[in-house]
Amino acid sequence: MIVSYAKERSLCAAIVQTFDGAHPCSLCHAVNKGKNSEKKSELQLPTPKMDLMCVTRTTRLSPLSAPFDYATSTFSSPEIKHSPLVPPPRFQLS
Repeated sequence: MIVSYAKERSLCAAIVQTFDGAHPCSLCHAVNKGKNSEKKSELQLPTPKMDLMCVTRTTRLSPLSAPFDYATSTFSSPEIKHSPLVPPPRFQLS
């Protein structure tokens, strides 16, 4: 509708005339006819009443993993039998 109205007047006036509601097109007439022919009873279906009850529920959380006993051992400095090399070894690139 804007395009056909713009052929006769300015673009601004064509937009106003298209959306003012006073100049309906053939599509607008078809939509209004369809709206008026709908049955009102089909649109307003009775909704059943829902009774909502709040029930308490106990939730038991189970552990995500089983306990595991790790082997224990003690490391102390007297158990170290060798000392590091002095001076530390150096790598040479050839």
